[in-house]
Amino acid sequence: MGNEQPTDRMTTEDGPTLLEERSIGGILVHFIAIPTGVVGAGLVYLLATNAFTKRNARNALDWHLTVLALTVVTFGSVFTYGELTGQGATDVDALPTIVSVQSSVEAAAGLVVSVLLTVWFGVTFLTFVVGFIAMLKATFGTAWRYPLSPTLVDRYGGRLDGTDRWPLVIIGYVLAFPVVMSGVFLGPFGGPGFFFITFGLLGLILVGVPLTAVAIYRHGERDRSPTADWQPHVIAYLGVPILVAAVSRELSRSFTDSINPGGDAMYVFLAALWIAATVYVGRWRMVERQTA
Repeated sequence: MGNEQPTDRMTTEDGPTLLEERSIGGILVHFIAIPTGVVGAGLVYLLATNAFTKRNARNALDWHLTVLALTVVTFGSVFTYGELTGQGATDVDALPTIVSVQSSVEAAAGLVVSVLLTVWFGVTFLTFVVGFIAMLKATFGTAWRYPLSPTLVDRYGGRLDGTDRWPLVIIGYVLAFPVVMSGVFLGPFGGPGFFFITFGLLGLILVGVPLTAVAIYRHGERDRSPTADWQPHVIAYLGVPILVAAVSRELSRSFTDSINPGGDAMYVFLAALWIAATVYVGRWRMVERQTA
């Protein structure tokens, strides 16, 4: 009985501390990252201010970055194999005649692609398993590292630290938007170029937009000193594009014959965010020159 009292006291004292250290974000980030992958885990990591949330988001992000790399390698190999063997989905017919693939090499390449696909499907299923395990561990106060995932965030994440890095993200969107949009509206509309433009548009929407929004928020508000010469109205830079897109959707639905008003609104939003990001960068550079 004498040994039970210290244990009970420790449990009683540590319980409230554990509850304070845990956070809803640190628990739910693993669940959020299952369908959203790098984007969801990355946004939580970049926006988190709670240490427990940030540790869990880091672990989830390490895993999903690894899965993303495997996905790129796997489907890049599938695409390349299909084109080189004349089974591709594009209109390119010259590759099989230009590249002479011996049957043994073709068989070996097919085996590699099959193995990669098998591993990818296995890892995709494992993502659900380890995600729920990590969420359960976080519920009990542990920031559990996913198995076999390298420490990518700790190794390279520091390059985004500091307010001087965030404008580079915004500039990246400013430069990428016209390139992607020119491909969307001017072509190519077939062949490998079409696939690159499609993936570029998806990347702009799923990665470029969230990162740009986070960069404007972090650089313009959260990481900015209250005594800085320039205090940008972040809510305007981020809110106006959303408002413009909402209005354009209603106008498209009410006054045009568009079959996809939501798609029209998405393009308007991307353009409005590009204008806002361009204005933000221009204003930031002007202030930097004035204070230099």
